Amino acid sequence: MTKGKKKKDKASRRGLRKTRKTADRGPAREKRWDRQYREGAGEEIHAPFERIVSRRDRRQREIELAREILHEKQFEAAGELPPEAVEGIIVEVLRGGCIVECGGQKRRCMLRGLLKSLETQEHNVIAVGDRVIFLPLDDGTGVIERILPRRTILSRKYMEREHVVATNVDQLVIVVSVDAPPLRIRLIDRYLVAAENGGLVPIILLNKMDLAADDSARRAMQVYPGLGYEVVFCSAKTGEGLDEVKGSLAGKNSILAGQSGVGKSSILNALQPGLHLQVAEVSKTTRKGAHTTTGVTLLSLDFGGYVVDTPGIREFALWDVAAADLPFLFPEFEEYIGKCRFRGCTHTHEPGCEVRQALQEGKINPDRYDSYCRLMESLK
Repeated sequence: MTKGKKKKDKASRRGLRKTRKTADRGPAREKRWDRQYREGAGEEIHAPFERIVSRRDRRQREIELAREILHEKQFEAAGELPPEAVEGIIVEVLRGGCIVECGGQKRRCMLRGLLKSLETQEHNVIAVGDRVIFLPLDDGTGVIERILPRRTILSRKYMEREHVVATNVDQLVIVVSVDAPPLRIRLIDRYLVAAENGGLVPIILLNKMDLAADDSARRAMQVYPGLGYEVVFCSAKTGEGLDEVKGSLAGKNSILAGQSGVGKSSILNALQPGLHLQVAEVSKTTRKGAHTTTGVTLLSLDFGGYVVDTPGIREFALWDVAAADLPFLFPEFEEYIGKCRFRGCTHTHEPGCEVRQALQEGKINPDRYDSYCRLMESLK
């Protein structure tokens, strides 16, 4: 055997051993990882192990297990509740804990061991609006023992993972402005889809009507009342429409969301002056707002109800919305879905599409259809 052939055979054997070693190591590590998270909840599961290859898949599986344990197994694993435990609502999430309000008093609370072990880099088990059962301590703090089931949820995709903005809110108030920053119809439509998907009632709040030079902003909003969406025109500066805003918020749990600089904090300060929320002017050069609200906070309103004030965003990416489900989140498509020539019609290019036919007949707003096509493309 030649010297070159010996080196080649040796390299091949070394590569084979390396491949076998790597292949043997992966499933073993996965089994240990899977057993660790399942045993952490005190449950015995003998289901066959499903091999996961990539790091992203392993992390996603970790998140799924965490949710499964949190929502279905926490009551079985944690045992009986202490008799001193009471129910409260999370009003602010902090690093390593949260602020819980109960009976008009606020306590800084930590998660009990089981719940804390479920937290990962991509998944925080608690969010503002969560109703929890916690154990008050003598030093004025508390320990969260249970997280009660969520009625509704508002999530968005951030850096390829879910960011839960708030839970258990009744309505999503989409705050936009006539100008500074300019009105963005596409962002409104994204929020409407997120509200429909999360079980929230959306309200469109057009602020800064004092800056309106004409009625173009009102004309842009004309499509939404016909789809069943409430639209309110207001100005935090002049007070126009604030009584209507107060009526929409009274007695409800609401969340205010929108771009930086549209005036979310200014509206809340005008409705309830004692809040003293920080505000800032919009940049005259970029016409964009500054981030003055740095965290999600649940605020109690004197005229009844709660409101979640959120930091402004530049973009809002949808989470947990499949392309096949998107048509059902546009109410104007409802009467045409299922009547197309093809069963899997995406309503974007197929012949014999009833939605596109309705668009040509003027029954569907072209701007709304354009928003649908953009969203469909992004989901693909």
